[in-house]
Amino acid sequence: MLGAINTAPMSTASMSMAPRAVPHSFMLRAKFSRWAAVHWSAGILLVSSRWRRSLAPIHLSRSRTGLVASRAHSSKPVGLHFFSDSNFKPLRDQFVNSVVDKDIKLNETIVEDLNVIKQRTAGGVPVYQFKTKLLMDALEDAESEEVMLISDVDIQFLGEVMPFVQQGIAGRDMCFQREFTKLGVNIGFVAIRRTPAAIDFWHHVWKELPSGRHDKRIVNNLLYTNKVPNLRWGCFPPEIWASSQAFDGLTIPKEIALHHANWIIRDYSGDGGADASNPTAKLQQLSELRRAVQEESDIKQEEIAQRIREDPDLAIYHQRMPFDKGLLGDLSIQ
Repeated sequence: MLGAINTAPMSTASMSMAPRAVPHSFMLRAKFSRWAAVHWSAGILLVSSRWRRSLAPIHLSRSRTGLVASRAHSSKPVGLHFFSDSNFKPLRDQFVNSVVDKDIKLNETIVEDLNVIKQRTAGGVPVYQFKTKLLMDALEDAESEEVMLISDVDIQFLGEVMPFVQQGIAGRDMCFQREFTKLGVNIGFVAIRRTPAAIDFWHHVWKELPSGRHDKRIVNNLLYTNKVPNLRWGCFPPEIWASSQAFDGLTIPKEIALHHANWIIRDYSGDGGADASNPTAKLQQLSELRRAVQEESDIKQEEIAQRIREDPDLAIYHQRMPFDKGLLGDLSIQ
C-alpha cells in the first residue's frame, strides 16, 4: 500500500541548487482532486486521494555562472505532469529547478512512498502502474486536442524544449524520446495530444501492465506491432537526449536541450548499487553533464558518453531490443 500523501508545503529554499537562484515570486497553486479508490491488478497499491501541485511556469536564461530564474507569463502554458516520492526528492528538486521554458506549467503529484521494487528497473510494477494511471487521468482531464507532457524526474533541462515539442507533436498523437539513436522509444519524456487514438493506446498499456513486463517494453511492442493502427507517433531528435543514446550516437548533441539519466553505470559490488530507489548515481551523472555543458567542454562530454557507451550491460540491453532498426527512421524527426 502507498504511504500517506505528502501535503506539507514546499519551501523555495528546499529547491535551491547551486549555482541557481529561485525567485521569491516562484508561486505554488495547490489543489486537491478526489481519486476513486484504485485497486491495482497486482494487488499492491491502493490510493484514495491525490495531492497535486501546479507550479507556475518559470523562465530561466543562460549565463556563464549558471541559469538565472525570472518570472514569466504565458497565456496557454503546456502542462508537464510528473511525480515523485520521498526517496526521489533530490531528483525532483533538480528537475524542478532546471526548467527553462516559460510556456510550461508543472503539475506535480507527490506520494510518501511509491513502493519501489528495489531490484527492478525503474521500480517495477507499482511505479509503472502509478505513472500510467497519472497519465490517463491527465488525458481525461485535458480538452480535446490539448497537448500535455509527462516526464520522469531523473531529467534535467539544459535549454528550451518547447520548440522540439511543438515540432514533434505537430500532426501527431504522441512524440517520444528515443531509447537509442536509431532504435526504440523511451517514455521518460513524452508529448501527448488528447485524441481518441492516444487514449486508446494508453488503455492498451494499462491492460498489459499486470503481466509484470517493463512499461517501456509494453509501449514499444504496441507501437512496433501497430496494435493501435490509427495512432500517429514519432520521436524527438537526439537533442532530447537519453543517456542510453550514447551507445549508438556519435556524441552528446551540441545543442542538447534535455538530459535523461535513464542509463547509469551501477556498481553492483557496493551497497545499493542495484537499488532502484537510490538516486545517487543518477544525480552524479546529471551534475557531471551539466558542468560539462556549462563549461562548453567537448572533451568532458565525450568522456561521459564514452563511459556509458563502454558499459557491457548497455550492449546486452541493446541486443535484447526486439525491434527492426529500420522502423524508427521513417517516423522520427530528422
